[in-house]
Amino acid sequence: MSYDISARATKASGLADRINRATNAGETSELALKRIEREAQELMIADPEVAHTVLGDVAVLQGRIDDVRRHHRIALEQSGHSAQASRNYSVSLMRLGEVTEAFSAARDALRHAPDDADALRQSILAAIDSAHFLRAREYCARWNTLFSGSPSPHETAAKALARAVEREVFREESVREVIGIAHDIRRAENVVLVDSNVEVSPIESDSFLYRLGVPLLPAGAVDLNERLANRITNRPDLMPDPATKFVPMFIGTRSDVGNAERTA
Repeated sequence: MSYDISARATKASGLADRINRATNAGETSELALKRIEREAQELMIADPEVAHTVLGDVAVLQGRIDDVRRHHRIALEQSGHSAQASRNYSVSLMRLGEVTEAFSAARDALRHAPDDADALRQSILAAIDSAHFLRAREYCARWNTLFSGSPSPHETAAKALARAVEREVFREESVREVIGIAHDIRRAENVVLVDSNVEVSPIESDSFLYRLGVPLLPAGAVDLNERLANRITNRPDLMPDPATKFVPMFIGTRSDVGNAERTA
Protein backbone atom coordinates (compact mmCIF):
# COMPACT_ATOMS: atom_id res chain seq x y z
CA MET A 1 0.00 0.00 0.00
CA SER A 2 1.36 3.45 -0.86
CA TYR A 3 0.55 6.77 0.77
CA ASP A 4 0.86 10.28 -0.57
CA ILE A 5 3.58 12.12 1.38
CA SER A 6 1.29 15.01 2.32
CA ALA A 7 -1.40 12.56 3.41
CA ARG A 8 1.08 10.72 5.64
CA ALA A 9 2.20 14.00 7.20
CA THR A 10 -1.42 14.98 7.88
CA LYS A 11 -2.15 11.56 9.35
CA ALA A 12 0.91 11.67 11.58
CA SER A 13 0.09 15.20 12.75
CA GLY A 14 -3.47 14.16 13.57
CA LEU A 15 -2.32 11.16 15.60
CA ALA A 16 0.17 13.32 17.52
CA ASP A 17 -2.56 15.87 18.31
CA ARG A 18 -4.86 13.15 19.60
CA ILE A 19 -2.13 11.74 21.83
CA ASN A 20 -1.40 15.20 23.25
CA ARG A 21 -5.10 15.80 23.95
CA ALA A 22 -5.38 12.39 25.62
CA THR A 23 -2.37 13.13 27.82
CA ASN A 24 -3.61 16.54 28.91
CA ALA A 25 -7.11 15.28 29.64
CA GLY A 26 -6.04 12.03 31.25
CA GLU A 27 -8.14 10.14 28.69
CA THR A 28 -6.01 7.04 28.35
CA SER A 29 -8.70 4.38 27.90
CA GLU A 30 -7.52 1.19 26.26
CA LEU A 31 -10.16 1.58 23.53
CA ALA A 32 -8.91 5.04 22.50
CA LEU A 33 -5.29 3.95 22.56
CA LYS A 34 -6.06 0.81 20.53
CA ARG A 35 -7.60 2.98 17.81
CA ILE A 36 -4.47 5.12 17.65
CA GLU A 37 -2.30 2.00 17.58
CA ARG A 38 -4.27 0.57 14.64
CA GLU A 39 -3.93 3.81 12.70
CA ALA A 40 -0.21 3.89 13.41
CA GLN A 41 0.14 0.34 12.13
CA GLU A 42 -1.46 1.46 8.86
CA LEU A 43 1.52 3.77 8.38
CA MET A 44 4.10 1.09 9.20
CA ILE A 45 5.07 0.11 5.64
CA ALA A 46 4.88 3.59 4.14
CA ASP A 47 6.46 5.49 7.04
CA PRO A 48 7.93 3.25 9.77
CA GLU A 49 9.63 6.18 11.53
CA VAL A 50 6.34 7.96 12.16
CA ALA A 51 4.55 4.70 12.98
CA HIS A 52 7.07 3.73 15.65
CA THR A 53 7.14 7.27 17.04
CA VAL A 54 3.37 7.18 17.52
CA LEU A 55 3.51 3.69 19.04
CA GLY A 56 6.19 4.96 21.41
CA ASP A 57 3.91 7.83 22.42
CA VAL A 58 1.08 5.38 23.08
CA ALA A 59 3.42 3.33 25.26
CA VAL A 60 4.14 6.51 27.25
CA LEU A 61 0.46 6.87 28.11
CA GLN A 62 0.39 3.25 29.22
CA GLY A 63 3.54 3.64 31.32
CA ARG A 64 5.39 0.94 29.36
CA ILE A 65 8.96 2.25 29.44
CA ASP A 66 10.50 -0.79 27.70
CA ASP A 67 8.16 -0.34 24.74
CA VAL A 68 8.84 3.40 24.72
CA ARG A 69 12.54 2.69 24.34
CA ARG A 70 12.00 -0.04 21.75
CA HIS A 71 9.74 1.98 19.44
CA HIS A 72 11.70 5.21 19.68
CA ARG A 73 15.00 3.44 19.07
CA ILE A 74 13.56 1.88 15.92
CA ALA A 75 12.32 5.34 14.88
CA LEU A 76 15.85 6.65 15.49
CA GLU A 77 17.32 3.98 13.24
CA GLN A 78 14.73 4.59 10.55
CA SER A 79 15.48 8.32 10.59
CA GLY A 80 19.24 7.89 10.48
CA HIS A 81 19.40 9.21 14.05
CA SER A 82 17.93 12.56 13.08
CA ALA A 83 17.63 15.48 15.48
CA GLN A 84 13.83 15.30 15.37
CA ALA A 85 13.74 11.59 16.27
CA SER A 86 16.14 12.17 19.17
CA ARG A 87 14.06 15.10 20.37
CA ASN A 88 10.86 13.02 20.20
CA TYR A 89 12.56 10.31 22.23
CA SER A 90 13.65 12.86 24.83
CA VAL A 91 10.11 14.21 25.19
CA SER A 92 8.69 10.72 25.73
CA LEU A 93 11.35 9.84 28.30
CA MET A 94 10.65 13.05 30.23
CA ARG A 95 6.95 12.20 30.48
CA LEU A 96 7.86 8.99 32.29
CA GLY A 97 10.40 10.68 34.54
CA GLU A 98 13.46 9.12 32.91
CA VAL A 99 15.15 12.50 33.09
CA THR A 100 18.77 11.34 32.78
CA GLU A 101 18.01 9.44 29.58
CA ALA A 102 15.90 12.35 28.36
CA PHE A 103 18.82 14.72 28.82
CA SER A 104 21.11 12.37 26.91
CA ALA A 105 18.63 12.08 24.02
CA ALA A 106 18.20 15.86 23.91
CA ARG A 107 21.96 16.31 23.70
CA ASP A 108 22.03 13.82 20.83
CA ALA A 109 19.45 15.94 19.02
CA LEU A 110 21.54 19.05 19.58
CA ARG A 111 24.70 17.36 18.33
CA HIS A 112 22.95 16.48 15.08
CA ALA A 113 21.39 19.95 14.68
CA PRO A 114 23.21 22.52 16.86
CA ASP A 115 21.21 25.43 15.45
CA ASP A 116 17.78 23.79 15.54
CA ALA A 117 15.28 25.63 17.74
CA ASP A 118 13.27 22.53 18.72
CA ALA A 119 16.40 20.56 19.64
CA LEU A 120 17.79 23.46 21.68
CA ARG A 121 14.46 24.11 23.43
CA GLN A 122 14.20 20.45 24.45
CA SER A 123 17.82 20.47 25.63
CA ILE A 124 17.06 23.41 27.92
CA LEU A 125 13.98 21.70 29.35
CA ALA A 126 15.75 18.35 29.79
CA ALA A 127 18.74 20.03 31.44
CA ILE A 128 16.48 21.75 33.97
CA ASP A 129 14.40 18.61 34.60
CA SER A 130 17.54 16.53 35.22
CA ALA A 131 19.12 19.21 37.45
CA HIS A 132 21.93 20.11 35.06
CA PHE A 133 21.41 23.77 35.79
CA LEU A 134 24.80 25.08 34.66
CA ARG A 135 24.29 23.37 31.32
CA ALA A 136 20.75 24.79 31.08
CA ARG A 137 22.14 28.30 31.48
CA GLU A 138 24.71 27.56 28.78
CA TYR A 139 21.98 26.40 26.41
CA CYS A 140 19.92 29.52 27.11
CA ALA A 141 22.93 31.65 26.21
CA ARG A 142 23.24 29.73 22.95
CA TRP A 143 19.54 30.28 22.30
CA ASN A 144 19.88 34.03 22.79
CA THR A 145 22.81 34.09 20.38
CA LEU A 146 20.92 32.16 17.70
CA PHE A 147 17.50 33.74 18.24
CA SER A 148 18.25 37.18 19.65
CA GLY A 149 14.79 38.50 18.81
CA SER A 150 13.07 35.79 20.85
CA PRO A 151 14.65 35.21 24.29
CA SER A 152 14.28 31.79 25.85
CA PRO A 153 11.28 31.71 28.22
CA HIS A 154 13.34 29.49 30.56
CA GLU A 155 16.30 31.84 30.86
CA THR A 156 15.26 33.44 34.15
CA ALA A 157 14.89 30.09 35.92
CA ALA A 158 18.05 28.62 34.35
CA LYS A 159 20.17 31.59 35.40
CA ALA A 160 18.78 31.64 38.94
CA LEU A 161 19.25 27.89 39.38
CA ALA A 162 22.83 28.06 38.10
CA ARG A 163 23.59 30.95 40.46
CA ALA A 164 22.20 28.97 43.38
CA VAL A 165 24.53 26.08 42.55
CA GLU A 166 27.54 28.39 42.21
CA ARG A 167 26.70 30.04 45.55
CA GLU A 168 26.40 26.55 47.12
CA VAL A 169 22.76 27.05 48.10
CA PHE A 170 22.33 23.43 47.00
CA ARG A 171 24.11 20.87 44.86
CA GLU A 172 22.81 19.60 41.56
CA GLU A 173 23.25 16.04 42.85
CA SER A 174 20.94 16.70 45.82
CA VAL A 175 18.27 18.24 43.64
CA ARG A 176 18.44 15.18 41.38
CA GLU A 177 17.69 13.02 44.42
CA VAL A 178 14.59 15.07 45.20
CA ILE A 179 13.42 14.99 41.59
CA GLY A 180 14.00 11.23 41.52
CA ILE A 181 11.80 10.74 44.60
CA ALA A 182 9.00 12.74 42.97
CA HIS A 183 9.15 10.61 39.85
CA ASP A 184 9.30 7.39 41.88
CA ILE A 185 6.03 8.34 43.57
CA ARG A 186 4.36 9.34 40.31
CA ARG A 187 5.64 6.22 38.55
CA ALA A 188 4.30 3.96 41.30
CA GLU A 189 0.80 5.25 40.51
CA ASN A 190 1.39 4.92 36.75
CA VAL A 191 0.73 8.64 36.28
CA VAL A 192 2.22 10.24 33.17
CA LEU A 193 3.79 13.67 33.42
CA VAL A 194 1.93 16.29 31.37
CA ASP A 195 4.43 19.11 31.78
CA SER A 196 6.87 20.63 34.23
CA ASN A 197 8.47 23.96 34.99
CA VAL A 198 10.55 25.66 37.65
CA GLU A 199 9.34 28.90 39.21
CA VAL A 200 11.67 31.29 41.03
CA SER A 201 10.27 32.60 44.32
CA PRO A 202 9.29 36.28 43.99
CA ILE A 203 10.32 36.77 47.62
CA GLU A 204 13.56 34.78 47.84
CA SER A 205 15.64 34.46 44.67
CA ASP A 206 17.37 31.29 45.89
CA SER A 207 14.10 29.37 46.41
CA PHE A 208 12.38 27.41 43.65
CA LEU A 209 9.10 25.58 43.11
CA TYR A 210 9.30 22.63 40.71
CA ARG A 211 5.78 22.19 39.34
CA LEU A 212 4.93 18.74 37.97
CA GLY A 213 1.71 18.75 35.97
CA VAL A 214 -0.16 15.44 36.18
CA PRO A 215 -3.51 14.49 34.58
CA LEU A 216 -5.29 14.12 37.91
CA LEU A 217 -8.04 15.91 39.78
CA PRO A 218 -6.88 18.15 42.66
CA ALA A 219 -7.44 15.47 45.31
CA GLY A 220 -5.21 13.07 43.42
CA ALA A 221 -2.41 15.64 43.21
CA VAL A 222 -2.76 16.40 46.94
CA ASP A 223 -2.35 12.69 47.73
CA LEU A 224 0.86 12.52 45.68
CA ASN A 225 2.17 15.64 47.43
CA GLU A 226 1.56 14.12 50.86
CA ARG A 227 3.50 11.01 49.88
CA LEU A 228 6.26 13.16 48.45
CA ALA A 229 6.57 15.23 51.64
CA ASN A 230 6.76 12.08 53.76
CA ARG A 231 9.48 10.56 51.58
CA ILE A 232 11.61 13.70 51.64
CA THR A 233 11.30 14.26 55.39
CA ASN A 234 12.44 10.68 55.90
CA ARG A 235 15.70 11.53 54.15
CA PRO A 236 17.81 13.47 56.69
CA ASP A 237 20.51 14.05 54.08
CA LEU A 238 18.08 16.04 51.94
CA MET A 239 16.75 18.26 54.71
CA PRO A 240 19.71 20.68 54.71
CA ASP A 241 20.45 20.22 50.98
CA PRO A 242 18.32 21.28 49.16
CA ALA A 243 15.95 21.68 52.14
CA THR A 244 13.13 24.05 51.14
CA LYS A 245 15.22 25.79 48.51
CA PHE A 246 14.01 23.44 45.76
CA VAL A 247 10.53 22.07 46.38
CA PRO A 248 8.74 19.75 43.93
CA MET A 249 4.93 19.89 43.85
CA PHE A 250 2.38 17.94 41.84
CA ILE A 251 -0.24 20.07 40.11
CA GLY A 252 -3.50 18.47 39.00
CA THR A 253 -4.31 19.46 35.42
CA ARG A 254 -7.80 17.91 35.26
CA SER A 255 -10.69 20.04 36.42
CA ASP A 256 -13.68 19.15 38.56
CA VAL A 257 -17.10 19.24 36.95
CA GLY A 258 -18.35 22.81 37.01
CA ASN A 259 -14.99 24.27 38.00
CA ALA A 260 -12.71 24.33 34.97
CA GLU A 261 -10.08 26.47 36.62
CA ARG A 262 -9.43 24.48 39.76
CA THR A 263 -6.02 22.83 40.18
CA ALA A 264 -3.96 21.62 43.12
